[in-house]
Amino acid sequence: MPNNRIQEGEHALDFTLIDTQGKPFTLSDFEGEQNVFLVFNRGFS
Repeated sequence: MPNNRIQEGEHALDFTLIDTQGKPFTLSDFEGEQNVFLVFNRGFS
């Protein structure tokens, strides 16, 4: 299995998601911030 993880200091690809209030946000909106922490929750049924 290939390791597709980014390394520390490496830039992630830009992407846009919808927040909990239905508004889009883009990773590049946070450029220049010290840290960005993303959590991708899996849906359960």
